[in-house]
Amino acid sequence: MKRTAVGAAVLAACGLAIAMVAAAGGLASRGTAPVAAPTPDASIRSDSELAGRCVAILSRTNGRFIAAAGPGAYRAAARSPAQATAFYLKPTGLDTYLLYDQDAKLLGVGGEDGETAGAIRADAPGRPTEWTLTGLAGRAFAISSTVDGRRLAVRRSDGALTVTDNPAHGRAWLFALVPDRGCRPYPEAELGATGKPFSGTNPDGTVLGFAETHLHLAADLRAGGDIIAGKPFARFGITRALGSVADARKHGPDGGDDVTGNLLREGVPFGTHDTHGWPTFAGWPVNDTLTHQQAYYVWLERAWMAGLRLVVAQTVEDEPICRIEPTRTHSCDETHTIKLEIERLRGLERYVDAQSGGRGKGWFRLVYNPRQARRTIERGKLAVVIGVESSNPLGCGERIGKPRCTRADVDRGLDHLRRLGVRSLFPAHWVDNAFAGPALEGGARGVFINILNAFATGSYFRTEPCPHPGEGEEVTTLEPFELQVLASFFPAAAELAAEGMPTYPPGRRCNARGLTRLGRYLIGQMIERHMLIEVDHLSEAARDRVLEIAERRRYPVISSHNGTGGAWTPGQLRRLYALGG
Repeated sequence: MKRTAVGAAVLAACGLAIAMVAAAGGLASRGTAPVAAPTPDASIRSDSELAGRCVAILSRTNGRFIAAAGPGAYRAAARSPAQATAFYLKPTGLDTYLLYDQDAKLLGVGGEDGETAGAIRADAPGRPTEWTLTGLAGRAFAISSTVDGRRLAVRRSDGALTVTDNPAHGRAWLFALVPDRGCRPYPEAELGATGKPFSGTNPDGTVLGFAETHLHLAADLRAGGDIIAGKPFARFGITRALGSVADARKHGPDGGDDVTGNLLREGVPFGTHDTHGWPTFAGWPVNDTLTHQQAYYVWLERAWMAGLRLVVAQTVEDEPICRIEPTRTHSCDETHTIKLEIERLRGLERYVDAQSGGRGKGWFRLVYNPRQARRTIERGKLAVVIGVESSNPLGCGERIGKPRCTRADVDRGLDHLRRLGVRSLFPAHWVDNAFAGPALEGGARGVFINILNAFATGSYFRTEPCPHPGEGEEVTTLEPFELQVLASFFPAAAELAAEGMPTYPPGRRCNARGLTRLGRYLIGQMIERHMLIEVDHLSEAARDRVLEIAERRRYPVISSHNGTGGAWTPGQLRRLYALGG
């Protein structure tokens, strides 16, 4: 592939979908304890060797191994590894771990306060069960609580475990980690695949793999953060990320509080659903829900093993849906939410690194230019580009036809996004903004989005005949009593409900709002900054104008999920391909 600016955009977007090859070879299975002689002489040397290991913990104070002492305590009293408790080291982050024993208990902080506190066998993960393991000279380790930094120590008189910050205790907080057998792996999704993921290039120097150019990895923070149940990862594992509690807390024990999900799925805001996620997945994820997490990092890892080598992780937010929601956990400012989601992606990169043995060792790598993407893929890892799909990108909404930003705001906003690591952007998503109108959508979702447009801009969509045959949607509306029912679930929409919705002509219609003058400026500035231009969701008229600009500038554009938000005609697709997009 050529490394010109245009070629760079193609590479980072979709030029990598070349081939998919089956993974083959040997790969150690997740959670398997290493086979090694369980003696102090075979103790682990470095804190870079800990992820997923099975160990017995030897006190350097009294020469005894830690073992369970009843249902709620541990004691350094075992004379041999065979009598010791086997701990599975589950990374929660870089250098931090849960110590999970064969009885599904966790080493944790508890007991009395003060200079020393006891160590307990806890039932559930949390901050009191999280530890930093620091490698020291002579194959020794310090085990420190992440709550307050105090170190695990052994009382010489009786082997009891304490937590202390008293340096006078000296060797009392020195331990050796001896490889052991018999661990119970920490609960996690099954990878369900074996083999060694491929690396390198094809004989002609091109990279190998397939691409996913539209994936919402951090969408649980969308719409104020209190709508979507589940997370792409959680520091304390899948029980927190995808457990039933995650759904019941947001949607109620029977799913009855999931008013937005019900509306988008069934066309009415009331209904119930099975809230069971992990471990049965009886209720979710399923294909027809927009309010449950659909992407978990282990599932993404499986796809990477099978040949996925490029992902555009689309951060997403829509201010009007956030404002209309009854509850939220953070600001409705789209730029603020996008920043939170980008930090979530960086947290995922660190988390995958931790599961893989340390910083930079993971298969999930954020990339910021085509050269980084190519180098990452050649090394057999997953290159992840950060994108933005939002209704008011750069904060550039509009109200009663007046834009809320200027060209200077566009320049500042694009530069800010680039500093955050964003390389791909949708000029529009669900509602009219200062740049363009969105493509209309059909059914219940289309009605809901039209209400959001009125809520955000002060007016419902204006429609016109579509530019090309086969485009557009049948525009439906709600009767006054239906609007009143809706307002009972979304009180912020009460004023709109009182006004009623307009009627629209029969047949397929398109959004009358095309690409604005400020929208043309945005497209030009994105080209100057070598950003990827996402053309889906734009109104049909706006899409035509963007294609014309791209053709004049000979710049590729991207359709990462065509068919969602405005169908493409065969002629438009030919223009897209001719540009190299």
